[in-house]
Amino acid sequence: MGIIKAKQKKLDGINTIAILADCGCVRDWEEHFPGLLAKVWQDYKPQLFIVVGDISLQGSFLNYRMILKYMNNVSADWIAVPGNHDRPLLVFRKYFGAVRKVIDIGKWRFIGLNTAEKKFTERNARWLEKNIRENTIIFSHTPPGIEGWTFYSLPVESSRRFLETVKRNCQMIKKIFFGHIHGLSEKEFMGIPMIVTGGAAKSRVIKNNKYNEDTSLEMIIFDVPSGDIEIYNMK
Repeated sequence: MGIIKAKQKKLDGINTIAILADCGCVRDWEEHFPGLLAKVWQDYKPQLFIVVGDISLQGSFLNYRMILKYMNNVSADWIAVPGNHDRPLLVFRKYFGAVRKVIDIGKWRFIGLNTAEKKFTERNARWLEKNIRENTIIFSHTPPGIEGWTFYSLPVESSRRFLETVKRNCQMIKKIFFGHIHGLSEKEFMGIPMIVTGGAAKSRVIKNNKYNEDTSLEMIIFDVPSGDIEIYNMK
């Protein structure tokens, strides 16, 4: 198991990626996340896990050490960007490195954004546009405030800036993944699938722009050769 801390990295030999979020940001996470992780590892053996924020509950050294104990149980690499629970970012950086990342895997370029402050700034937009290329996949903790997600999303100006950036580069962006909302939700913008991954420690049904009843834990399985995704539900 290795944590990739670098700002930019090229990875070879990756065929299967598991994408998840919100794995340690609820108090009873140990009752849920370790079991989901074990099942995904058993069934798919992904060579890489991408965490789209909220690894910890309070961003403390203890929180990270506790969850790393379970992450170390799988012989895969890990990449993460921070969520709002992962502040202060000083502690996140110690364990998971850069808060923004560019990872090239096969024909795909994965770009991880830092929206831990629940903002998408002009500086973020310039950095994102600088790094976008053909077959880009974006992952960012806080989703934009589009219909159905406004109850827990980026504020209006940040949402507008993010969506305008995506619109200008829509021919090169193939998928976008978010966390934060703790429920699987799939939408589309400019023909691009935008997917909230669902909570890896606690997941809810997202309907009528709010949380509804509890649902099964979820993780997204990304097939590198084809670019197809599968939603894994732990019953």
